[in-house]
Amino acid sequence: MATRSIQSSLSLSLALQTLCCLAITSAVIYFVAYQSFEQNQRAEIVRHEAMIRTLYGQAKATGDFDGLKAELTSFFRTHDELSIQVKRNSEVIFAAGPDSNAEIWRRERLSGAPEAPELELLMGVDVKSDRMVLKTLAIALVMVSLAASLVMSMMGARLVRRGLTPLRSLAKETREVGPHASGKRLDEDAYGVEMEPFVHQFNLMLERAEQAYQQLEAFNADVAHELRTPLTNLIGEAEVELGQPRNAEELREVLLSNVEEARRLAAMVTDMLFLSRADRGVTARTVHVASLVEPVQDVVEFHEAILESKGLTVDVAGESSAEADLGLVKRALSNLLGNAIQYATPGSAIRIDVASRQEAIWFEVANDGPSIPNGAEEKLFERFYRVDRSRTGANYGLGLAIVAAIARMHGGQTKASSHGGKTTVAFSIGAKELR
Repeated sequence: MATRSIQSSLSLSLALQTLCCLAITSAVIYFVAYQSFEQNQRAEIVRHEAMIRTLYGQAKATGDFDGLKAELTSFFRTHDELSIQVKRNSEVIFAAGPDSNAEIWRRERLSGAPEAPELELLMGVDVKSDRMVLKTLAIALVMVSLAASLVMSMMGARLVRRGLTPLRSLAKETREVGPHASGKRLDEDAYGVEMEPFVHQFNLMLERAEQAYQQLEAFNADVAHELRTPLTNLIGEAEVELGQPRNAEELREVLLSNVEEARRLAAMVTDMLFLSRADRGVTARTVHVASLVEPVQDVVEFHEAILESKGLTVDVAGESSAEADLGLVKRALSNLLGNAIQYATPGSAIRIDVASRQEAIWFEVANDGPSIPNGAEEKLFERFYRVDRSRTGANYGLGLAIVAAIARMHGGQTKASSHGGKTTVAFSIGAKELR
């Protein structure tokens, strides 16, 4: 499909609108002129009709119809623009003027008046000059309308071209914005009030694109680092074992170690795929959950063994109901509880609160233990972020990122706080029903 020119479209639209307005104005002018001529012609006929009826009345009173004919002959001899035919009892008693032609004459048949019912008049007025004037007026109006439309079209094209200058400047400036000019933004005050919202939105889009680009670069680096370590372990162990003879038990231990690394890789890939789906805007498939405490208890029972090994207890408080994807909520709670278990002081108590606030359900998991460094709370839910940057152990930094993704899929949020040796990490879900 061919791209239409805004300049051509606006110029054509302006010319058409001008032509329509002038056409309507011309039609009104022509109609007014036509009506004026019609009224003048009618007034001329009425004026002479009154004169003839007056003369006829006088002749009727005296019986001198020859005198009437003489007076009418004398009058109409000098009025070629008029034609008259006077009938008395359907008998023509006087006729003057040329035989009126329908194209250039206006004729009217006037019946008898009450004082002279026997009198009938057939009068005509020469309208040739009036019609010539109307024709000339019509031609002039058409020519003026077309000429004015053409002039307005050319002027409109020039004005539109000047009006579109900011767009051309904007296009030129946007070509200079890109990955090679990170942080550069368009001047929102340089293109007029009408363009300011568009430029502002474009700047916001640039900001989001840069953030996404930076996140993608960081994500790619983190993925490469996280995958490189287990892959290096797998390759190194295999090369060592292949370098010298090994018995069956030694090979079995190596295989078990490799399987563990492979499972870690598989879990990481699975989590990355889940985050990818969440980033594409996938929403949770919710059902009505009458009690949100029950899934919390299920998650606590799942972690019961490791809780006992560390001497930890879990206190659950609060209650609510909501529309939620129960499996995803359990997964997020499991990640939060696992994170709390990892950093909780042995022998302490972990608290899980289920609370309804501002039409949302919040799940808060608090534990006693080392405080999070200042400024790290906002980064906890980023992918591959760990307070301990050594990147050791089974934790690979996607657990809380998955919690944030699940919260977004439910229209919720995340938050974290740490002070006085107590750390609280929480997420929320939108709720259609609260209690």
